[in-house]
Amino acid sequence: MIFKIKNFGKIVEANIKLDGITVICGDNNTGKSTVGKALFSFFNGLNDYKSKIDEQKYSKLRLTIRNYIYHFSDSKVRRFDFNDAIEYIFQHDNLYSTEEVKEFLESSYGIELPEERLVSLVEYLNTSEIDILNEYLYRYITNVMNGQVKNVYSLSSSLCSISGEFKDFTNTIKIENQCCVCELDEPIEHSAYYINTPFSLDGLNESRTTVFGSNPMSRNIVDAILQAQAEINKDSMTNILDTVLNKKELDDVRSIIKKAYIGDTVIDHGRYFYIENGISFDFRNISAGLKSFALIERMLETGVLKKKDILILDEPEIHLHSEWQIIYAELIVILQKTFDLTILLVTHSFQFLESLDFFMKKHGIFNKGNYYMPESTEKGIVMKEFGNNPDELKRNLSTGTFKIADLEYKFDMEQENGEN
Repeated sequence: MIFKIKNFGKIVEANIKLDGITVICGDNNTGKSTVGKALFSFFNGLNDYKSKIDEQKYSKLRLTIRNYIYHFSDSKVRRFDFNDAIEYIFQHDNLYSTEEVKEFLESSYGIELPEERLVSLVEYLNTSEIDILNEYLYRYITNVMNGQVKNVYSLSSSLCSISGEFKDFTNTIKIENQCCVCELDEPIEHSAYYINTPFSLDGLNESRTTVFGSNPMSRNIVDAILQAQAEINKDSMTNILDTVLNKKELDDVRSIIKKAYIGDTVIDHGRYFYIENGISFDFRNISAGLKSFALIERMLETGVLKKKDILILDEPEIHLHSEWQIIYAELIVILQKTFDLTILLVTHSFQFLESLDFFMKKHGIFNKGNYYMPESTEKGIVMKEFGNNPDELKRNLSTGTFKIADLEYKFDMEQENGEN
């Protein structure tokens, strides 16, 4: 896949190859995280969008029935059936007639809506799916970008876009003048997960309103884990295929995780605990480094992370001891190889980048590395490509070492001259 960005956030243009592990590194405040946000928006905005639209229409149908019951409480209304309603909506494609909806409500629930309400409901159900999708994508991307979608450096153009060029099709999302237009060739089947802090793990043991704001990225992994676990608790068959497949593939991955996360995860009365040597720790009280591994462990054990999903990691090394950076780098490589993940990674660590490079060679996926650095221009940031050669990125990250050596040399010379 080639992921293209134009006039989005700080980025004026970027064409990024996503095949295996794509690494971006460079100076601070140069739009590196914007790539991850754009990718997250693209995949999660388009993933399973039809079900999201059906759920909205289902909600309208249910609300209409509730309002009817409220105003006509003496009527004998049959119990609202979720499966019946959602199946009715699923079978239609914006082709609802007034007579058909009237017959469905009367036969299924014993409801005779007044003409005005019936016409209003049918009009809502017949709303164009692409119009709903466009409005949904605009709201979703605006939330992800905290209201700043357009490239502020590109005053000459009000149009911004993100697109994915796959082998057989291309999907494009364009935003201009507070409107979104989606050019959709094929639906997106895979989810994107964004990790920019291991402290999001605390949300497993805290109420959602306490931890999370409105930005979809701040809660997407924890929500997925909680939902998957709740479904497993309700029905032991839920996600069983994904979990079984994960466990069959998990031996190599688990052997890497256990180099750092040597204890076990236990769920007690809805709360998550890390147990090591018989001592139990609330997930909120374990170290940031352990949380980094615990997030991945939970995603795998609940079947959240599936083959060919997208994993976005923003400076994953920041809370890790140098030795654990090496372990985490190998974990990423093994995850990519085992589950054929598309991984986008932003790093500022020379050691972490070298570790990635080494393990990609060791595990035979050297050709699946793609490396980029941001460059500043008058119109904004562009992403410079270095193919599968990370040497230029290593030189960029090693400048600090040379700088401190130079400062130490100057300081020693000043001290020597002062003594003389």
